[in-house]
Amino acid sequence: MKKILLVSIAAFTGLISAEAYSAAGEYWEVTTKMEMPGMPMEMPAQTVKVCMPKGGERDPQRIQGQDSSCQMTDVKAVGNKTSWKAKCVNNGETMNGTGEAVYERDSYHGSMHMTGQTDGQAFDMKNTYSGRRVGGSCNTGAVKR
Repeated sequence: MKKILLVSIAAFTGLISAEAYSAAGEYWEVTTKMEMPGMPMEMPAQTVKVCMPKGGERDPQRIQGQDSSCQMTDVKAVGNKTSWKAKCVNNGETMNGTGEAVYERDSYHGSMHMTGQTDGQAFDMKNTYSGRRVGGSCNTGAVKR
């Protein structure tokens, strides 16, 4: 179960990492909450301040870091809603999922549902997230984890 949690966190953290692009950016506060049936305890929501490329919050492919093990496909934007499919491969373990986000001028919210198998055990993970622009200029290439 510990390995499932580590693989899940590594995959999703790569999805919200915005440091992969060296460009002018702006600060966002991003809150994520992970839910996995069968976990012995509920995971608390995590809030981080990230340097996001301007406009990057609307593109799931730009939000993932260079070192992310996830590939986004079938990205569709209609109005203020974007949806996508994801495939993450980490240490020979594969997760597949879908996600969506709804955007406002200075905020967004959405969810991502991932399923897979690790060490012969099936897992099902749902992440909900929200972001709000907090302002301030930053260089996305200078930000380190």
